[in-house]
Amino acid sequence: MGITTLGLVLAPLGLLWCTNPIRLLQLAFVAAIFEAGAAFLFGTFGLQPALVPGLIFVAYVVAQYALGMRYQGEAQVLRTMTPLIALVAYAVLSIFLLPDAFRGQIMVWPQRPDLINPGYVPLAFTSGNVTQTLYLTLYSIVAICAGLLVTRHGFRFETLLRAYLLGGYLVVILTFWDFAYRIAGVYFPKEIVYSNPNWAIVNQVIGPVPRIQATFSEPAALAFYCSGLFFCCLWLNAKGRRIMRVDVLLGLAILAMLCSTSTTGILTLVAGFPVMIGYAFLTRQPAAAAQLAKKGGALLLVGGLLLGPVFIMVPALQSSVSEVMDATLSKGDSQSYQERSGLDDAALATLGQTDGLGVGWGSFRTSSLVPGLAANGGVFGLAMVALLALQVTLLMRRAGRRNPNHAGGVVLEGFGAALAGQLAAALLSAPTISSIVFYLQLGCVTGTAARMLSESRRSQAVAHRPAGSAILAESPNNRGSFA
Repeated sequence: MGITTLGLVLAPLGLLWCTNPIRLLQLAFVAAIFEAGAAFLFGTFGLQPALVPGLIFVAYVVAQYALGMRYQGEAQVLRTMTPLIALVAYAVLSIFLLPDAFRGQIMVWPQRPDLINPGYVPLAFTSGNVTQTLYLTLYSIVAICAGLLVTRHGFRFETLLRAYLLGGYLVVILTFWDFAYRIAGVYFPKEIVYSNPNWAIVNQVIGPVPRIQATFSEPAALAFYCSGLFFCCLWLNAKGRRIMRVDVLLGLAILAMLCSTSTTGILTLVAGFPVMIGYAFLTRQPAAAAQLAKKGGALLLVGGLLLGPVFIMVPALQSSVSEVMDATLSKGDSQSYQERSGLDDAALATLGQTDGLGVGWGSFRTSSLVPGLAANGGVFGLAMVALLALQVTLLMRRAGRRNPNHAGGVVLEGFGAALAGQLAAALLSAPTISSIVFYLQLGCVTGTAARMLSESRRSQAVAHRPAGSAILAESPNNRGSFA
């Protein structure tokens, strides 16, 4: 086992805050931006940096339960997360049964294709089954524990949202730093941020334009993170929130996503404003729709004023941007796009070949989310993900209707939008959602909504009690029963 520079920083901080679960979750949100890095090395397996505080946090919650601690919204959290628990159970069971049951009968694209001669291989149990299932299990446990913690009495809701936004600012800084490294040769700490041996990091370009990936494994992964950040900042702006200057971060997130030159990122940007405006109208929030239209116009104006003179003074930039746009618009006709489409078609075909069971979690690496879920999790996996999305969405809506002025509303707005942005990006071009940030946000919105419902029911119960009973319930000697 070896420890990296990231591990030397995160391990002491995790131990220092081992009894402070909020600090551990904040640290996990910030550490999650180093997605191509590792904290500890176990042979060729690198432990994700965010899992250091994440696993210490899980140990804290488990210890609290062992000592008799209970959370007021735990029943609601566990009910809502049941599809995720079922998905994890099926994933674990599938890797022991399905690769052996269909061994050699089905051709799959492995998690680690041969670098010299990549191609389809006969289905068999591989290390990819273990690592992908392990990450799904660990991330899901962290999400459930986060959901339980958020329901705790006295929890300050904005703390985790602020940590996520801080991580967003750091991603933007590192994106511009990586850009300076690629353009001008400025030092960039590659040996630290790319310390995970599982990733083969290459410098990608489109003509003369470098494709930036910052601290992520590839430009598409940077775009995936920025998609969530973009939607989060966009909706917080629409709702009039001014937490950590999300108006500034919105513009910076757009620039960072453009630096990736990812088609997924560009499509997310193009669709983001009209989709959110449409959502605001559908949910009868005209003020939010007007704010979105105003913000979009302001960003276009500022962008034109800032970038217009630059293009005039540096004509070469015009040809570079034109080349990126041509590459993006012609993506559907490219050989790589056709290969990825064929990959997804082959993945979907495994449903019929396995009678809907799938080939086992982690057996087939696809190009986008739905074919990946279909191939690896079968019909059951698809159903559980759809059910989880439905239950979380309904829970958030109920909580918002019953407790519209609750302090936790900002979490539902920010993290709910971030989840939607990441899900949209994954549907376009991600084989699976392997970012711990997504799972942390999932746990936070579930726990926050559960607590909002719990407090709403409690307020209604107190309001319907006789006057004497209400006074007794609010007396200092009886407050402990509400903790």
